[in-house]
Amino acid sequence: MKGGNRRLFVQSLVDNMLASLSSLAKFKAKRLQGRVILTSEQPYDSEAAMKILSRTFGVSHVSAPMEAKKDIADIEKAVLTKAPALKGKKIKVATLRSDKAFPMKSQEINTVIGKALVDAGCGVDLKNPEATVFVEILKDKALIFTEKLRGPGGLPIGSSGRLLSLLSGGIDSPASSWLMMKRGCTLDFLHLHQSASNKDVVETKMKDILSSLARYSPKPLKLYTAPYMEFYKKTMEVKPRIELILFRRFLFHLCNRLAEKRYWGVVTGDSVGQVASQTLGNLFASDEASSIPVYRPLAGYNKQEIVDLAKKIGTYELSIKPYKDCCSLVAHKSPSTKVPLALAKKAEEEMGMQDIVDKTLEQTEVFEVTS
Repeated sequence: MKGGNRRLFVQSLVDNMLASLSSLAKFKAKRLQGRVILTSEQPYDSEAAMKILSRTFGVSHVSAPMEAKKDIADIEKAVLTKAPALKGKKIKVATLRSDKAFPMKSQEINTVIGKALVDAGCGVDLKNPEATVFVEILKDKALIFTEKLRGPGGLPIGSSGRLLSLLSGGIDSPASSWLMMKRGCTLDFLHLHQSASNKDVVETKMKDILSSLARYSPKPLKLYTAPYMEFYKKTMEVKPRIELILFRRFLFHLCNRLAEKRYWGVVTGDSVGQVASQTLGNLFASDEASSIPVYRPLAGYNKQEIVDLAKKIGTYELSIKPYKDCCSLVAHKSPSTKVPLALAKKAEEEMGMQDIVDKTLEQTEVFEVTS
């Protein structure tokens, strides 16, 4: 990080790690040469802890290491405790010498430790090993581990500000939300529904989708549920070809009212040109209704790329489950691909948009969703 602010980002990451692991045990954190060492005096499930940390934004890799003294004999002794599990496998030793004052170079350490493992019954394959023994030499200790899980990278949640994300029952919006979370944004969510009550929504797949996203968050996620009915009552007065753009403007008006002094922008799952409502002309006509920035992290993705991302983060199978979304109710067989802004604003005024927003907000409720 530039500008001497790295400490703030690392502290945010540490706070998120400790919060995410709190359900397993109480941990202490120590920062050491680009790493965070987490320890606990309480028993805990190491595998579960690694999985949680591998979903924590800001983490590059996570492992459960053994510690040894900064002495080659002690390092070798520690490594050999893992030899029974490695016996018969082709292995590789990879040393990272962060402390350059250590008298042996990385390759020399690899040779010594590798020979000890071969003597214990291991084979060698430096290009395609069945297992890798990692050795890291730090200032006050050595770390040894054989498993390294890749984390999601990015920035720790909470380090970039708070946004409101429009969440539908489709594939795109959970993926776009994940991408903004990865850039350090704290997200709250707004879902417009046609259920009999707000409470009914948290009994549908929408809760499951949000629970899946909550696995990446150190805190529960907040969901605003708002009924679609007030807008729907007025759609009989609207030309069908422009109804979808008016619906999107309604969403942005709703977001702006919720955003007052809370959020720095709105997140959508739009991909430019994917459907009629996402042409540049219609995005322009929709965005004019928002006084705060609209973020579209999927703008340059095609559908297959979005599907691949959804599968990667674990929301795809949930998103394709049947669900009657409000977007399907305003869909038209031949929607306009370029609604003039003046026409959209005139139609919006005639249908009494502000009154619709007011009444919808009166019926909006908030729920918390955990993983």
